[in-house]
Amino acid sequence: MSYPSEQLEDVESQQEWVRRALISSMPFWLTVIRIAQLLLAFTVLVLTGYVVSVFGGDYFHTFGISFLAFVWTIVFMLYIFVTPERAPKLYYYRVHIILEIIATAFWITSVSLLAWECQTWDAAEDVLYDSLTEAEAALVNSLPNQWSGIAALRVALAFASLETVLFATTMFISDCFFNQQPNETRLGVRDVKVITVKSLAEEAQDVDARTMVT
Repeated sequence: MSYPSEQLEDVESQQEWVRRALISSMPFWLTVIRIAQLLLAFTVLVLTGYVVSVFGGDYFHTFGISFLAFVWTIVFMLYIFVTPERAPKLYYYRVHIILEIIATAFWITSVSLLAWECQTWDAAEDVLYDSLTEAEAALVNSLPNQWSGIAALRVALAFASLETVLFATTMFISDCFFNQQPNETRLGVRDVKVITVKSLAEEAQDVDARTMVT
């Protein structure tokens, strides 16, 4: 007869194996998308950093939100790739989904800010050309690397938009994938312990009841 502690250890080891199997069973193309998300996040960070280097502090908030989105993307990737292998007890599919929702929110915010910056520049450019003389407009346009900075801003907007779409897609796919798994694969070790202890207690009560009857 196995003792409750031994049964709990068996449950824990089984849960660790289930978690690793669950992550490893993810489609290969989803892993490719994750790599693309990392590359896009880094590219947007570099582009917005270049914009700040050209235009100065006026665009620092754009770089700031891109930096936060990049850092959160790194944290999310570490959790979904490293945690199941190195610390499987800390991996929970609900935490996975919550972290991805936050990452998506960061990128939506980044896209909104980048779009606002691009729209503001286009509007200001129209006003300048309408109100300034050719000489004054030429002086305004003499800022070094101005057009490359604006191009970088627009490319960053395009990449951030693509990143947002990818995160929204993978969030939906991951949620559907996890919900298709059996309930026991989506329970944490702590939850399984509680269930196991309850089942053992119920089993002991049944044995006592049978003993009293006999």
